[in-house]
Amino acid sequence: MTPPPWTLRGHGLVALYAPAPGSPLGVLMLLRYVSSPVGPYDELLWVEAPVASPAGPRPRVRSTLVSTRESVEWGRRNWGIPKRLARFEWEGEPGRGQVRVTGEDGQAVAHLAFRTGRRSLPVTTAPIPAALRTLAQPALDGGSGWLLTTPSATGHVSPARLTVLHADGLSPSLVQARPRLTLGVPDFRLVFPLPEWA
Repeated sequence: MTPPPWTLRGHGLVALYAPAPGSPLGVLMLLRYVSSPVGPYDELLWVEAPVASPAGPRPRVRSTLVSTRESVEWGRRNWGIPKRLARFEWEGEPGRGQVRVTGEDGQAVAHLAFRTGRRSLPVTTAPIPAALRTLAQPALDGGSGWLLTTPSATGHVSPARLTVLHADGLSPSLVQARPRLTLGVPDFRLVFPLPEWA
């Protein structure tokens, strides 16, 4: 059993998008967890905000791909995050390279190229209002209600570049869009608490 809270550590990239006029803001995250309650794993996720929920407009994870079945099972069960299993193939060196993500059916889901800078600054999510970082996820797998989860994080960020070469498994429009802001995250500590129900 691996119920919340979870503390995860790792590194990755975060890119902020505004795909089209009138559409929700989106955040694409490419993360490599070096430690978690279910062991190391990779994750590629697409978050939109604001999205309507019983708690009001909140961010929502629309699609998530992870590299282990344990992360799929407990992410869905603990927080209603719609995780799917995928294979991550990395090329390059630390701070610069590419990753190809393939679904369980063998179909290409995403292909990204990235580069991160060397200089970094410390950051924390503490100053961000809770409503802006509270995920609102409808219950999955036959459940009812909504799960509201307010994660917190500390770490460092650096300038970065992310190029989406293929993203049919997330949002095809990402190939045409350019991120408004891209940050490398050379190290982070992320806490996912027990969710509230709405």
